[in-house]
Amino acid sequence: MKLRNTWAAALTVMGALLLTGCWEQKIQEPEAHERAIDYFELLYNERDIEAAAKLATEEHRQLIMRYGSVASVGRYLYNMDFDEVEVNADRQGVTLFNEQANTARVQVSLGGVSGSRRVETIRDVLMVREGGKWYLARILDGPMN
Repeated sequence: MKLRNTWAAALTVMGALLLTGCWEQKIQEPEAHERAIDYFELLYNERDIEAAAKLATEEHRQLIMRYGSVASVGRYLYNMDFDEVEVNADRQGVTLFNEQANTARVQVSLGGVSGSRRVETIRDVLMVREGGKWYLARILDGPMN
């Protein structure tokens, strides 16, 4: 009787270990507002145009790479030139764009220093989901929209 209980307990433990080993943990992809924050952090704070370009759609990636530098993208493409910036985007500020499930309009606030003056701005950004990941497609209220 004691041996049977030991075997039953051992089989239960082995079965539980097998089941937990078979479950894959899915890595949670960043949501649209988080990806928008990451994009601007890479562009303005890290000053890494190549890394920021990887978070943009192919069309927008080609556009920003044509400008060649973070300073040119900020000054001419976005009309937002920052020496350093704090980026915020609230999940409540995310809405579907044109009622399409794979597009999101994200309201992003950027506050920082440009030269010797403090600059605060809010921009609407269009994010597109491709292959399960969010990419910046364009700034809706920028000078080059």
